[in-house]
Amino acid sequence: RCQSSSVDDKPKSKRGLLDNASNLLTNLLSGGSLGAMPVAEGAVTDLFGRPLFFSLYDWFLEHGSVYKLAFGPKAFVVVSDPIVARHILRENAFCYDKGVLAEILKPIMGKGLIPADLDTWKQRRKVITPGFHALFIDAMVGVFTKCSERTIFKLEELIERGEHGEKYTIVDLEAEFSNLALDIIGLGVFNFDFDSVTKESPVIKAVYGTLFEAEHRSTFYIPYWNLPLTRWIVPRQRKFHSDLKVINDCLDSLIKNAKETRQEADVEKLQQRDYSSLKVRFPSCL
Repeated sequence: RCQSSSVDDKPKSKRGLLDNASNLLTNLLSGGSLGAMPVAEGAVTDLFGRPLFFSLYDWFLEHGSVYKLAFGPKAFVVVSDPIVARHILRENAFCYDKGVLAEILKPIMGKGLIPADLDTWKQRRKVITPGFHALFIDAMVGVFTKCSERTIFKLEELIERGEHGEKYTIVDLEAEFSNLALDIIGLGVFNFDFDSVTKESPVIKAVYGTLFEAEHRSTFYIPYWNLPLTRWIVPRQRKFHSDLKVINDCLDSLIKNAKETRQEADVEKLQQRDYSSLKVRFPSCL
């Protein structure tokens, strides 16, 4: 049984003086009203205590597929309409930048997939494109399928066991999908099985910690985390850097292993590789 929060079931948080001041300042800094676009605003506390996606979905139910999110230091336009998304991402991509998301994720991902600038992206795309050929993609679909089946089996077991004799259970789907994604990334990119679907992973905990910190930074007015001593003085910043170390140590180990076990080949041989053969030990991207 899947449950979702709803704007009809959840009472609206009562706004205090700080919330009103926050919304006023946000509107002033973001240029005020955007025509007839609906605005999602309320108590800043609405953004905390649960994953941001729940709140975004509630506001989607209330305001529709395009709305302005006016919380914290900056305002965002949240888009879930496919036509509008195509207008932004495909037809007018160079009219937009990655904005605050790239700023927030830079300490976490450096020049990774999301924060990467256009020149960096062009260079990397040119290098990795030959690796994404039909046979490799077919092999990766097999990896996705096996990982998904492992998750389905786990969920079916949880349902069978149930609670209080009932044939249902309460599952944190965000955590389960995060575990599934980590297993797919591990096998698809590094040929390493985290097996986080069936056992608790410290990497997943660290990823959650960094994501919560990213949410915090996106809704806080003063970037105090850039001050020199905060990483040692502020408890949440100490935890953030500790989580980053867990992630970086894991990635360093995986990259080292990938380099040591790599099988070099020219593009033609790479695209003719039989990934169904047992001779191909490492079908991963690296």
